[in-house]
Amino acid sequence: MLHRSPELHVISSGRQSLDELLRLAESAFAGGMNFFHIREKQRTARECMDLVLALVQTIPGSCLIVNDRVDVAAAAHCRGAHLAYHSLSPQEARMVLYEDQWVGRSVHSYAEAQEAHTQGVDYILYGHVYASGSKPGIQPRGTEELQRITSTIQVPVMAIGGITPENTAEVLRAGCAGIAVMSGITAADDVKKATQAYRQALDRWEENKA
Repeated sequence: MLHRSPELHVISSGRQSLDELLRLAESAFAGGMNFFHIREKQRTARECMDLVLALVQTIPGSCLIVNDRVDVAAAAHCRGAHLAYHSLSPQEARMVLYEDQWVGRSVHSYAEAQEAHTQGVDYILYGHVYASGSKPGIQPRGTEELQRITSTIQVPVMAIGGITPENTAEVLRAGCAGIAVMSGITAADDVKKATQAYRQALDRWEENKA
């Protein structure tokens, strides 16, 4: 999996209706999002499949990643599946997915990142880096362990949790290949504008690094 400029992953919150999700994904894509994660724990496989089928009418299927539901990701032949601790293992997911599909995994420590790497994931999502409204009362993990992961594990690492346009450069300095955002975009009054702010922060970093 090749990564050029830093990636922007947008993750659904499970709080929107189907119509709202369609508008949200379309606006985020127009604002510069690279990948949209369908993280809809409350929806059935059928509902998730219907959502993917509706989304591909407005944004490329190669931009869609389905969280947990490996069966839906395979049936839709979208970009891939993202796994949590309760999901199938990466090896099991590979048995269901097409060869060209990605397998990502959420990790919360260096040890978990090492394990995911040995299991052959295409990318890792690490967090939560900063204080996050979706993780109230849980101490953020900061960038020190993040930097240890990115410097020793040879798969792209995305930072998640409390990421804002203002602190984006800090996580990129820690070696991330990109960022993942949920409420910073999904709860925004203007989704496209919010996405553009993150995209500009990522692009600024890339330009300054060059």
